[in-house]
Amino acid sequence: MKDGVRPLRVLLATLRYPPHVAGGYEQLAQDVAEGLRARGHRVDVLCGNSADLAGIEGCHPRLAPAIDTDENLFELGYRSGNLERLKLHFHRPANAEATRRVIQAVRPDVFLYLNLALVSLAPLLAAKRAGLPRVGIVCDLWPGNHWLRDWRERGGKTGRLRLLELAWRLWSRHVGWGRVLTPSDAMRGALAAEGLDPAIVERLPTGITPAIEERAFAHSIAVRRQGEPLRIASTSMLWEGKGVHVLLEAAALAVEQGVDLQLRLAGGGEGEYLQRLRRLAGVPALGGRVEFLGLLPQTELDGLLRTSHVFAFPSLWHEPYARGPMEAMAFGLALVATDAGGTPEQFEHDASGLLVPAGDPRAMADAFVRLDRDELLRERLAADARVHARTHFSIDRFLEGLEAILVESADGIGGAKR
Repeated sequence: MKDGVRPLRVLLATLRYPPHVAGGYEQLAQDVAEGLRARGHRVDVLCGNSADLAGIEGCHPRLAPAIDTDENLFELGYRSGNLERLKLHFHRPANAEATRRVIQAVRPDVFLYLNLALVSLAPLLAAKRAGLPRVGIVCDLWPGNHWLRDWRERGGKTGRLRLLELAWRLWSRHVGWGRVLTPSDAMRGALAAEGLDPAIVERLPTGITPAIEERAFAHSIAVRRQGEPLRIASTSMLWEGKGVHVLLEAAALAVEQGVDLQLRLAGGGEGEYLQRLRRLAGVPALGGRVEFLGLLPQTELDGLLRTSHVFAFPSLWHEPYARGPMEAMAFGLALVATDAGGTPEQFEHDASGLLVPAGDPRAMADAFVRLDRDELLRERLAADARVHARTHFSIDRFLEGLEAILVESADGIGGAKR
């Protein structure tokens, strides 16, 4: 903690908390909690109900839905009836009461929230009623209401949809968001398009978990020896929005142009999409070249990155400021990433990585061909990526900015309306 910064009592609310991890939100929540504690602040965590987290000091797993069955949460909003969906996305009174009780017990100075998708706005409402300043770290479009956004995209009864959209605008305006932090300008613009007042949304880029950062910078950049295949790694959940099918198509095109490559995919997936990926991996051009590694513990992810030459990030959805590219750059991999969302803000094209259009397998294949045929280019991009990661992806810089905003909010200065 800096001299003169008073210690705060922070209540951090989010849906999942490690060991329940679906992606970057959960890792970020842990980084924030541990980082603020290391700076001398008290942090209590309010999250979904979990037997794994019960009894842990400073953790209050009191919210619905329960998070022990992680794999079912993504589909929960689709399987539920309309009344349950209103509770998941608009307001669950039980979560408001649970939040009120925790606030009463820990008496925080400020309420910090991350991912409240499926928890509803009930915790925010409880914090408002308690008179607490509220600060959000928002890394996707859940404030636009995933249920209604999906309804619009799928097409449905427009009259009912418009009525619910009006209800959501009025309800979220009544509850209020407080001061909203998001990691990229792209995400800031997307949140404004979803109806959030741009005046309350600020850019604050996130960083790399300190332990991962330390391990990444401790090893030498992988050298590709003559005759060795180009080892390409990709780490993400295997769902369509991450564009893994585009990556497999690109890999096949690159092989057809003479690239000897090995593609290693780390991440969980299931159902029809995983079957589709396996079919794409089974085409003649990719025979024996693709490995599905599944969900890996962090030590094995480190090993994957240490022994790879290229990191592919083929995402199609509106990425906020993804952790995968940041960690890969710290490990010294040449980055090939799409221009979706905030990813272009993470590196400079042709300096610390190669940027390709989202959804364009031929452009990604061409990038692989360039890196295969020009080892000096790959080595330069890898080295510059590591330098860029050192200077731009510091979690300490993020925590320092967050700490200042939390102090300002607790003191009632420099922020949005409560």
